[in-house]
Amino acid sequence: MRPSGESLREQFRVDLRGIVDILSHHLYSSEQVYLRELIQNARDAIEARRRLEPHHTGSIDITPSVRNEPMVVKDNGIGLTGEEMRTLLATIGSSSKRDDFAAARRKFLGQFGIGLLSCFLVADTVEVRSRSARTPDADTILWVGHGDGTFTIGRSEVALDSPGTEVRVQPRHGDLEWCSEATLRRLTTDFAEILDVPVRVAGDLLSMNVPPWDRGVEEQLAWCSERLGFEAMGIVPLDSSLLNVRGLGFVLPYTAAPGHRTGDRIYSNGMLVADSDDQLLPDWAFFCRAVIDAGDLPLTASRESLQETTSLQLVRERLGTRLLGELIMVHGLHQDVFADIIRLHAAGLRALAVRGVDIRDLLRSTLPFTTTQGEKTIEDLLAHDAESIAYVADADAFDAVRDVAIHAGSLVVNAGGPHEVDLLQVVNQEQGAQRFTEMTRLDIAQLAHPEPYADIDRGGRLLDAAAAALVDDPVLIEIAHFEPSSRPVLWWPAGQTEGGRRRLPTLVFNANNQTVQKLLRDPTDPLAADTIRALRIVGLLLARTRVPVTGANDLVASLAALTGTA
Repeated sequence: MRPSGESLREQFRVDLRGIVDILSHHLYSSEQVYLRELIQNARDAIEARRRLEPHHTGSIDITPSVRNEPMVVKDNGIGLTGEEMRTLLATIGSSSKRDDFAAARRKFLGQFGIGLLSCFLVADTVEVRSRSARTPDADTILWVGHGDGTFTIGRSEVALDSPGTEVRVQPRHGDLEWCSEATLRRLTTDFAEILDVPVRVAGDLLSMNVPPWDRGVEEQLAWCSERLGFEAMGIVPLDSSLLNVRGLGFVLPYTAAPGHRTGDRIYSNGMLVADSDDQLLPDWAFFCRAVIDAGDLPLTASRESLQETTSLQLVRERLGTRLLGELIMVHGLHQDVFADIIRLHAAGLRALAVRGVDIRDLLRSTLPFTTTQGEKTIEDLLAHDAESIAYVADADAFDAVRDVAIHAGSLVVNAGGPHEVDLLQVVNQEQGAQRFTEMTRLDIAQLAHPEPYADIDRGGRLLDAAAAALVDDPVLIEIAHFEPSSRPVLWWPAGQTEGGRRRLPTLVFNANNQTVQKLLRDPTDPLAADTIRALRIVGLLLARTRVPVTGANDLVASLAALTGTA
C-alpha cells in the first residue's frame, strides 16, 4: 500500500502524442487557441460555482511566463475533485479516431478535459491544482500531465487557500512567445474583451467591455472602424428571438463580390469564436459584415465555429429576414442612404435578385437600369405600354445607339452590366412572356428610322465617289435622312439575308448632317475621298465596332490630307 498523499503514476488510455496530433492538425486552427480554452474552462467553472452559490463573484487571473517560470491561469470557480480529474483527463479520447475525439469533445464541452489538452500544443508539461467548492475543507488535488503520455494525480503539497483551479503551463523552448506578456495581452483582449467575468493579465483588467450591440450609434461606428477596419455606411440590428442571438450588421462602404463574404466576428456568450465566420448570415448578405453573439447555438468540437444544426438554419433565416426588412425601411425613410448602397453594391444585389425571390421583390421596384429614357426600375419598365421592351446586352452597343434611340423616342434598356440580362430573363419567366427581348445590331441600326434621300442625281454622284474611295473595303453605301443630324453616318454590320446569303456591311450617310451635305453638293472636291474614308472610320467607332490597324492608318492619312499636312 502506498503512503497517504503519495502520487500514483498512471497512463493515458491513448497516446497523448496522438491526441496532440489530432488537436494541432485536425481540430484547432492555431496554437493560440490554448489560451481561449483555458479562459473558457475557467469561465465555465465560475458559472458552475454560481449555480452552487448564486452570489459568487468570479475572477480569472493570468500570469505571463517570465524566464523559466510557467504561465499561470487561475480562477475561483467550482474546482475539481481527484475523481473528476481522473474522469475528465484520463478517459477522453478513448479512440484515436478524429470523429470519436470530436464526439468526446462535444460531450465534455464546457468542462475541463479536452480544453486542457490544448495546452500541449505549446507545452510538454502541464500542472493543474484544483480545490473543489462542493465539499467543505476539500483537499487541493495536483494533476501533472507529460508529453510522453503519462500523468500523475495526488494531493498537492502546496494547497490552494480557497476553491478554484490553477493551471501552470511550462512552454516549450520554441513556443515561449505564446506565453509571453505581450501575446497574452493581445490574445486575451481578442478572446475575452466582452466576457462578463473579470479577466486580468499581469493585474490589468482586459475583459468586461460593453458589447458593440449595447453601445450608442457613434460608439458602434467607432468600434467597427477600430475592430473591422472600415467606416460603415450604416448599421443593422441583428437580434433573433431564438437562442439569445444578438448582433449588428455593418454595411460595407466599398463594392464587395457577391458570393465572397468577408466573414463575421462571432462570439459565444461573450467569448470570441471566430473572426471571419460565414455561418450566421445568409450568403446573399455580402454587402455587410456582422458582429454577433451566437448565444446558445452549439459550437463544434474545436469551439471555433458553429454546429450546422436546424437551430442555426432557423436563426440564419431570421437574421436574413431582419436584414431584408431593414433594407426596405431604409429605402422608405432614407432614400439617399439606400441609393448609396445600390450604387456600391448594384452588381451583387442583381446577382441576389436572380437567385432569391425575397430580395428580387424589393429590387424590382428599387434597382435602377439605365435606359434611353432615363433610369427606370423593372416595375417602371413593366408598366410601359410596349408589348416588348428592347435591351442590349453590351454596354458599348448601348452607348453607340443611345443618341439615335433618344431622337427616335425609342425605349432601349442597357443590360450590359453584370447579371442584368440574367435578371431580365428571370422576370420574363415570372411574367410568362418575353417582356424583355435582346436587340441585334441590325435592330439597333433600324432605330434611326432612315428615310431615303430623294435627289437621285446628287445621291448617285456621292455613291459613285464613295465606291471609288472605298474600293478596297467592300461595303454597301446608302444615303438617308435620320436624326440626330449631328451623327454623320450609321454603320450596319455584315450579316445574313433572309435567303441565307451573306450581306455586306452598310454605311449610311446622313443627308441631314452638314459634312454629308457638303459632299452631296460637290462629291468631286479633291478632299471628298479623304472625307468619305474618315467618315467610314467614324461610323465604325460610333457603332463600337473594332477598327483594324489598316482602318486606323486610313484615318490618320485622311486627317493629314484634310488638314493640309499630308
